[in-house]
Amino acid sequence: MKKAHSPLQTLYASLGEDIDAEFYPYTSLKHTIRKRHGKIFVRISDLLVDAPPDVLLAIGRILLAKLNKKRVSKKDRQMYEKYCNSDELQHKVSQILPRRKRPVPIISGKHHNLHDSFHRVNTTYFNSTMEKPLLTWSSRKAKRTLGKYDPQRDAVIISRMLDSPVIPEAFLDFIMYHELLHKKHGIVCKGTRHKIHTRAFKKDEQKFAEYEKMKAFLHTISDLKI
Repeated sequence: MKKAHSPLQTLYASLGEDIDAEFYPYTSLKHTIRKRHGKIFVRISDLLVDAPPDVLLAIGRILLAKLNKKRVSKKDRQMYEKYCNSDELQHKVSQILPRRKRPVPIISGKHHNLHDSFHRVNTTYFNSTMEKPLLTWSSRKAKRTLGKYDPQRDAVIISRMLDSPVIPEAFLDFIMYHELLHKKHGIVCKGTRHKIHTRAFKKDEQKFAEYEKMKAFLHTISDLKI
């Protein structure tokens, strides 16, 4: 029996390609495209199941442009970004995506206290107005990713590599500040990509005390014996 076309696939038939399209329950707001045996497969985040047809078509054209290594239409990019950054979609993201992720395990430190670091940073740089996210050390001593902010679970995860007496308290605070800036500034959609280090983000980051010194120390991390 021939597979019935979904409304999304019927919509994408107008793009002039042999496309197998479906909504998919990703754990983040993303969309994918791949080509196999001459057929194109597209998966759109199911958070956009109620999106207007023109927005869905814009996403389809953006993905096709990237697949074919062509320039993305400015009009399509702006249409998608406007919808992606809308309060309606952002609210849906905050309500649905956290339930799709595993709970973050809480790991305590031995040499540094993340809650003390948060308090220092919140007091100094956010006038004590930042709501405390979930704070935990990572399970591994990652050198490349020293910190991460997970907006869906409102969690700051700091690499356990920094839980060491050779790591200055100020540097831990710098990484904490960086991740809290992600919480403050959020994610800005650019085409189908999400930009996190915006101009406003970078401007705020440079307000950290001894910013240049902290950046210089960052480049020495991989050489430390921890």
